[in-house]
Amino acid sequence: MLDEDAADEVRQRLAERMAPDVRRQQRDHPGLADLGSSLRRETVVAESVVVHALVEFHHCAHLDVLRRVHAVLYEGETTESGSNYARE
Repeated sequence: MLDEDAADEVRQRLAERMAPDVRRQQRDHPGLADLGSSLRRETVVAESVVVHALVEFHHCAHLDVLRRVHAVLYEGETTESGSNYARE
């Protein structure tokens, strides 16, 4: 369980532990990268639902860890590939 007031070091450590699993899931399930590909609705609607669920069910520390996982996964891509994901 992650407390809402968890220290930055705890959040970063958790993000670094989660990153390899997220990377593996992305590799094993490439359809997850495009939320709209398997839905009949538009991608914008699918993304909106996911964001709403994240905000509704997670507190700030959870969201911060997810942001940090994203940073761990995509750091360096801004200069290497110009990926939009790295800039978010």
